[in-house]
Amino acid sequence: MTLHTEPKASPRVRRIMIACLIPLVLATISGLLLLWPDGAETELPGGGPTTNAAAGTTDTEAEITAVDATECEAGESDPVVRADCISFTAEADGEEGSLYVTPDAIKAGIGVGDTVKVLDFTDSPDRTEMGTDFVFIDFDRDAPMLALAIIYVIVVLLVAGFRGLRALLGLGFASAVLFVFMLPAMLDGKPPLLVAMVSASLIMVVALYLAHGVSTRTSTALFGTVLGIVITGVLAAWMTSWANLGIAYSEDGYLLVDTTDLAMTDIIVCAILITGLGVLNDVTITQASAVWELAAAAPRMKPGQLFSRAMRIGRDHIASTVYTITFAYVGSALMTLIIVSAHDQSLFDTLTLGDMSVEVVSILVCSIGLVVAIPLTTGLGVLVVRSGLRPTRQSGSGNGSGSASAPDPGGDGVRRGEGGRPSTRREALLRERM
Repeated sequence: MTLHTEPKASPRVRRIMIACLIPLVLATISGLLLLWPDGAETELPGGGPTTNAAAGTTDTEAEITAVDATECEAGESDPVVRADCISFTAEADGEEGSLYVTPDAIKAGIGVGDTVKVLDFTDSPDRTEMGTDFVFIDFDRDAPMLALAIIYVIVVLLVAGFRGLRALLGLGFASAVLFVFMLPAMLDGKPPLLVAMVSASLIMVVALYLAHGVSTRTSTALFGTVLGIVITGVLAAWMTSWANLGIAYSEDGYLLVDTTDLAMTDIIVCAILITGLGVLNDVTITQASAVWELAAAAPRMKPGQLFSRAMRIGRDHIASTVYTITFAYVGSALMTLIIVSAHDQSLFDTLTLGDMSVEVVSILVCSIGLVVAIPLTTGLGVLVVRSGLRPTRQSGSGNGSGSASAPDPGGDGVRRGEGGRPSTRREALLRERM
């Protein structure tokens, strides 16, 4: 027996969920107002050649018009040597000039017709010292990146339809929260952990309801995500302190620690929280949907059976998502792993030293939060969905077995089918099984 409409929670349970949701929303809004960055926009030294250029220089786009390699020896393949012996000519804003290209760009295969981003030294007092008009910064990737983004949007809309559009709007909102509130607030000296928690809560509330609609199913996923985020945040703060991860291993880390009031431990905890948020949203909404669909297909299923069957789906999701988290981190740290693997060092030492230890802690903490959130969300979903289900009662024969008997209009003790004709034994057996 299946229901044609989605199971609904009882009015009492809906009132309880609203009573829990209102404080969460009010706390999020209050935190947003109290932690909103109120200082001037923070500018840090460094940040790349376009933000740390010499006086009189500007960054612009140029097209390579000529390449002269006549001064290079035949068969020369060292990119460092070729960077000195090859002459490049580029045109920017209608003016041609010499271009210095870095060895890595030469190795990547830069050539005539490529559009690149350059520093323009033509009006700089350092032009003579540099000995060139333009300095290569990077390739121009505006067109391919924009094309890929458009393809992504089209694919999402074609497959997911209107719900995909709402998910994209939620993604845009989440990006705005990160770049308009979270990052500026951290640079403004606000408590990083509180900023991250408020940002995560705001993203969860808006993105989940926007993508999946306002319902008890979505609210169940939201509460499961909140529980997972709390567990992830507590574990992240504890492990970051216990494992002494507050060391800056990268240039960006040194820059933030030296020029701001941020601590590396706070930055790591915030990074783990934001990483866990995306994964938790995925598994909690899936588990809530699994509970609701199972309840709709079998409304007479007992709560224990409903939880057990939903957790079968959850266990498969745990396995696949743990792989996802691990390989995502491995992919992001692939260059570091390649370098480390070339040294004579044990795997355990590799994973417990330097910035690799931060990656390992992030993987384990996010995975623990994920694994714990799945049974919590499933159990909560079972309680909510069962509160509104009322199994259909069936009248039974006089023996109390609960199975319905075929009518006996003739009063002769013979079960009859349609039209009053006697039923065959096969028909009777089929009817008993239905």
